[in-house]
Amino acid sequence: MRVRKILAPVDFSDVSKEALEAATGLAKQLGARMVVLHAVEPVYFAGTMFGPEINVPQLVEEQRRAAASAIDDIVARLKKKEIGAVGMVETGVPHDVILRVADEKKCDLIVVGTHGRSGVTHFLLGSVAEKVVRAAKCPVMTLRGKEGAGGAKKKAAKKR
Repeated sequence: MRVRKILAPVDFSDVSKEALEAATGLAKQLGARMVVLHAVEPVYFAGTMFGPEINVPQLVEEQRRAAASAIDDIVARLKKKEIGAVGMVETGVPHDVILRVADEKKCDLIVVGTHGRSGVTHFLLGSVAEKVVRAAKCPVMTLRGKEGAGGAKKKAAKKR
């Protein structure tokens, strides 16, 4: 299998930054291009019953604008490393956006970070990485962040 295009979805967390670095290293080694993607989650709003009225379209647009700026910075850094890259900001449920873009851009590999959540947190939040692994048409490389596998607990124990 030849990897020519790598999709690197980012949510700007430390875990996704680590996955982006791994994807960057692979792209450099393989001479692959990168698609750096951020999905702005739709805003679900219950109305004014729970607080002041919010301008939802304006909120989503502000999130898109901030994400686009961050993605532009990432793409500029990649180009300085002589890695061909494009950036994208899409609105939608993250795993759906990742899968759609991977298909549309004909990506050969998706490199995604995972927080390594389990138990109730995993049940309530789900796992974007898990949903991508289950449904992607191309290979998916998942990278557990340093905070995964008990890292947060170890960090808290060190503070005591």
